[in-house]
Amino acid sequence: MMLNSASVKGRILDAAAQAFATHGVDQTSIDDIARDLGATKGKIYHHFGSKSELVCAIRKHSVQLTLERVRPQFEADMPPLEKFYAMAKAHVIAMISELAYHRVVVEEMRGSKTGGTTAAERALRFEIAALQSEYEGFFRSTLAEGIASGHFRDQDISIAVRSFLMMLHAPIYWYQPRDTDNIAAIANQLATMALGAVATPQ
Repeated sequence: MMLNSASVKGRILDAAAQAFATHGVDQTSIDDIARDLGATKGKIYHHFGSKSELVCAIRKHSVQLTLERVRPQFEADMPPLEKFYAMAKAHVIAMISELAYHRVVVEEMRGSKTGGTTAAERALRFEIAALQSEYEGFFRSTLAEGIASGHFRDQDISIAVRSFLMMLHAPIYWYQPRDTDNIAAIANQLATMALGAVATPQ
């Protein structure tokens, strides 16, 4: 069965994210990814002009995956406390479920050597910034609504959002998949901690 272009790109992104997360961005070549895919590196270069463009595409997809998980909670008709908790929980589940993608993002932010300045990469970085802004906007809006209603403490929204998102990102750094893991329990605990950081004391 012939795969469409989007499906092929998705398979490449999945394979590249897993390889980069396992072996490191700088230590993994396009040849390595092609080998994992059982394809030629020409097939990868047909969809991504360079390794750095591929890393940018992984960064963009990581934000899109998180948006897809959290948007339904943001758009649901719920009071601010319940909405914030549901969004935070969905965020943690996204971090764990798409762990390889998010670990590549962290490594690139720490300074991998893939930075480039092609037009395609600049366009991807612009799209990433727009998606990140949209995503943070979900939490900013919910926090502002909760402050206005008295459910959340009156505080600097920018500082609060950046701080509790760092907490919700935490599994990227320490989570190791095990058969006995209860991902929902991990998400519940971190979401409760984040909510406690912003909610008005009862």
